[in-house]
Amino acid sequence: MLETFFACKDPALKTIAVLQKNLHAIFFLIFSCLLYPLIYAIPSHSELSNQENPDKKVLLNGRIWWNQYSKAIGDQYFLDGVFLKGSVVFNGKHYSGLELKYDIANDELLFSSENHPVICMNKEMVDSFTLEFRNNNYTIFNAGNDTSSILKGYINLLYKGPSALYVKYTKKIYPLAVDGRFDLFSEDHRVFLNTVNGIVVVKGKKQLFNILKGKKKELIHFLRENKLKCNFKNPYSLIPVVRYYDNLIKLKP
Repeated sequence: MLETFFACKDPALKTIAVLQKNLHAIFFLIFSCLLYPLIYAIPSHSELSNQENPDKKVLLNGRIWWNQYSKAIGDQYFLDGVFLKGSVVFNGKHYSGLELKYDIANDELLFSSENHPVICMNKEMVDSFTLEFRNNNYTIFNAGNDTSSILKGYINLLYKGPSALYVKYTKKIYPLAVDGRFDLFSEDHRVFLNTVNGIVVVKGKKQLFNILKGKKKELIHFLRENKLKCNFKNPYSLIPVVRYYDNLIKLKP
């Protein structure tokens, strides 16, 4: 009725009525025009990640991983079968906040990145890496592939002082070991000790004490006093012994 009144009386009033009728649409259009650039100026999570870590793309320098052991009992990984938080020194540069797995069956480091397939990292460019697991940090360095060296590939660094303690973890697969149908993974390791006399493989407590010659009595007393044991099934139990040996040789007159 109002529109009819305006139409009959004054063209100017008719124009005002039309504007009032479409006022909400006009305000919505203006608001949308102002808000549009603000909404689309906000970067996505992945864009933020790339801005904060613009160089992480270089870590994709490797080959695409595929699981060749999907039907095996157990898995080929160090510590756990899921990706762990960690860091990498890659071609001399440090990268943190990564999702990593250490495949100890093939001695490969796997890297998971959003919107990319899992990558076997280029071993020639990985200097070292760390993994976080159950409130512990594990340090692994690349010893290279020199066939004349006693240390090869990725090596766990357990302790480093004047002496150093290393361990090489591996997993072997036994074909059709379970019910003649499934392959089975079994973990193994070798312990290495580096002293002034060089790096040697250590296979037992007796050999360890022979290498740490001159301090055998003190080391045995230290173990008994602190109720410690050298368990070669758990190489980390050897750390207090080697550390105490280093303290002894530092005190040597």
